[in-house]
Amino acid sequence: MGMTIRLLLQKTSQAVNSVVEKMLFLIGSAICVILFAQVVSRYAGASLGWSEEVSRHLLVAITFLGGTAAYKRASFIGLKGIGHRLGSIAQRGIAIILQILALFCFGVIAWFGTLYTIKAWEHTSSSLQIPMSVPFFVIPLAAVIFLVHVLADISSTAEYKTP
Repeated sequence: MGMTIRLLLQKTSQAVNSVVEKMLFLIGSAICVILFAQVVSRYAGASLGWSEEVSRHLLVAITFLGGTAAYKRASFIGLKGIGHRLGSIAQRGIAIILQILALFCFGVIAWFGTLYTIKAWEHTSSSLQIPMSVPFFVIPLAAVIFLVHVLADISSTAEYKTP
């Protein structure tokens, strides 16, 4: 794999992760504000009917997007114990195999998540009355972000020169 492709993948992965981490902060802040407003309004004798639904959808979004940020920060979870015993070439081979399996897994999630999101367009949420595709869109989005991160990891692992 060429050096420019590897650098492009690395920069794209880093830029996407930077945006995701900013979104995670905003979503987390929004959940806090919404739930605080719900508590205050219930104490005052009223209720925000939409707050629980919005909070639930935002919590799902923070879970999926947070997974991509966690993956990026922790890099690839490998089997270091096996790799160290078999040598650096075997360790790199194991890492690449696991990364390819992860790539396949996230590809499947992206594909079926997209189909599920499209199928959910006809269904609406109970209190907001928005298409359920809107909150479900985070599934294929997160899977595509995972794919970018895994491709960046594969390019780094494949380019690594053993000493």
